[in-house]
Amino acid sequence: MRILIVGGTGFLGKAAAEAAIVSGHDVTVMTRSGINVAEGATTLIADREGELPDLKGQFDAIIDTCAYAPDMVTRLAKAAEPVHYVLVSSISVYDHMAVPQFDETASAPAATEEDVALAASVEPALRGTATPYGASYGRLKRSCEIAADAAFAGQCTHIRLGLIVGPRDYTERFTWWVRRCDQDGPIIAPAPADRPIQIIDVRDAGAFLVKMAQDRTCDTFHLTGQPMTLGTMLDSIRAQTGKTTSVEYLPLAVFTKAGMRHWTDLPLIVPDDPAFAQILNVSTAKAVAAGLTTRPLAETIQSVLAWDRTHRNTALGCGMSPENEAAVKAAS
Repeated sequence: MRILIVGGTGFLGKAAAEAAIVSGHDVTVMTRSGINVAEGATTLIADREGELPDLKGQFDAIIDTCAYAPDMVTRLAKAAEPVHYVLVSSISVYDHMAVPQFDETASAPAATEEDVALAASVEPALRGTATPYGASYGRLKRSCEIAADAAFAGQCTHIRLGLIVGPRDYTERFTWWVRRCDQDGPIIAPAPADRPIQIIDVRDAGAFLVKMAQDRTCDTFHLTGQPMTLGTMLDSIRAQTGKTTSVEYLPLAVFTKAGMRHWTDLPLIVPDDPAFAQILNVSTAKAVAAGLTTRPLAETIQSVLAWDRTHRNTALGCGMSPENEAAVKAAS
């Protein structure tokens, strides 16, 4: 199968390219730079924000990992004849995530005119990353899905992606917990220990994208792992590090009192807002039925730990510093 991967040099895109190559597919990666292309893939230098080459008749499927506004989808569709299109969307499309194990039928509003105007105002060089879209991100992703259905004549798979982790994860959220558990001294974490956590190894996510292209599945799926608790995650990490450090669970209010922010200072920790409470506790039954398989958590931890141990001189962009932890303890 001839597969074009747009954004194929990024964290998820490269994992998809590697999975496709292992499966024997003919893989082309569309990239602006030509850097970090998977071994065995063909490189297509092109900028989706510029003039795209004629892609008609060259591919059987497209996997698009970096569409953040509907015009990005329609522009790509005009360059390619109707092929099967796998769109990486997001679990953030939903406007209310209060129910545990909610599925793909939950309410997902489309972008407003203001959202679309914001997307249009983003500099072309930055449009391929999520950060500039702010609170509009989820609604714009939903409108990408709608645009894909129209532009690709219904030959679409919508992948509502959760948190992907692994070596070289640019968000570094899971990596921070792995690094922290591999250091000496007691660990502090926000109570309760049974708060839900849900992640997926980037290699498993990439393989599922390829399977959807290969099977030409036309449907919408949550793509993430099985839910677990924060306590289970930390215990599993500590078991792999071999450290005997303890974990003390303090009220979330203590962390916020000390100025710690969700997601950034407190990686993987969701705010105490009912609207977002279950974003890391969604149903994956549909994806599992379609063939999603995930590796044991220990295997993911081992790969992240091995990579991070060779990068300890590189500061992570999230998580608490020792001074932050001291401030939290003082606030308790």
